[in-house]
Amino acid sequence: MVDIARVRELSAAVESMVETYAQDSSTENYKQLQTAVSRLQIAAASPVDTLFSFRLKVGISLLHRTLVIGNIAVTMAMELGVIDALVALGQDQAHAVDLAAATGCEQGIIERLLRVACGLGICDEVDENTYRATEVTRLLVQPGWKAAMSQMDLIYPLASNARQYLSTTPAYREKQPPVSGATLFEYVHGKSMWQVLADNPDIRQNFDLWMSEQRRNEEETSWQRRYPPSTHLKPDNLKAGPEAVLMVDVGGAHGSQLVNFRSQFPLLPGQCVLQDLPESVGSFTNPPEHIKVMAYNFFTPQPIKGARFYYFRNVFHNWSDAKCIDILRNLVPAMDPDYSSVLIDDYVLPPTGAPLRSAIADVLMLIHFNSSERTSSHYQQLLAAAGLDLVAVYPKGPNEEAIIEARRWW
Repeated sequence: MVDIARVRELSAAVESMVETYAQDSSTENYKQLQTAVSRLQIAAASPVDTLFSFRLKVGISLLHRTLVIGNIAVTMAMELGVIDALVALGQDQAHAVDLAAATGCEQGIIERLLRVACGLGICDEVDENTYRATEVTRLLVQPGWKAAMSQMDLIYPLASNARQYLSTTPAYREKQPPVSGATLFEYVHGKSMWQVLADNPDIRQNFDLWMSEQRRNEEETSWQRRYPPSTHLKPDNLKAGPEAVLMVDVGGAHGSQLVNFRSQFPLLPGQCVLQDLPESVGSFTNPPEHIKVMAYNFFTPQPIKGARFYYFRNVFHNWSDAKCIDILRNLVPAMDPDYSSVLIDDYVLPPTGAPLRSAIADVLMLIHFNSSERTSSHYQQLLAAAGLDLVAVYPKGPNEEAIIEARRWW
């Protein structure tokens, strides 16, 4: 939630500093202008977006170095227990002396680390060596966000090795990125992201915690709430009977979207089926009523025929164009041209002016998987190659999340 009164106050401060700097372009006024703009930017973003940007934003020249060192400083403050102590003290403000007593950390180190954290908007500096927790600070003590920060241990080595990767491999020299060969992630870590997770239970646990954190507000982001035609779903326009299937959640992991959908529409006819690899669905041993669990690899023909919806959430951005077409071609023969829809729930980038967070997510997919976030026209090309027509794109959310609907045309 954005504090509008605070945004207006800081916006006025920026306007004032602009006029001051226009009259006197001194170094001091320049620094104050930069600080005012930074504070406004932080206040105008939700706490979650602030942390997303902090984790992954890669700028240019000095900005990039600032963010890297900033991440190190905040990570040190977290690992030393300073962030936890600042929140746990539960006061309107805490002095570095109090934080040192609570953590056993040297007071001078606390002051230096929190100087950076305050500059990045992680917490507030209310007086000399005196700090206040904000909503951003309180997020950082949550297990999911602690796990998210630990995941950066895998990402920062990619930045330090990117130059060597590009100078010693033919990557990205062709018109299209390679669909085979080592990604930057594989080049640095010696194995794929999925292999790293499989081989390291602690990293897997942090990854799962982070994925769960991103889905904490699933109720508000349930696909049916972002898909306007769901309001027209009625028993009389759906197939019924023991073999009828209402929804297949393909690659649905723990099935949270499927469970939310069935909870909202308990009386609609047809089965709901969760599909994923055996290791993913194996722990889902007690599914809710009317939900079936099936081990399935989406690179093989889809065994469930004629479902009303085949739903993919955050699946296609993990795969190259060629692999996405393979997934879709394995699905299309199972679809009823007069009844079935495929729904793709993912980022859909605008053709111009993409928000920075979405653009960064795209590059993240590139360096991890040689895959991408896509525009609607890009998706249209993929769908057409598999024999599907793009029906509509339903955008929802500040970071270009959308539902793409497609139908079989033959």
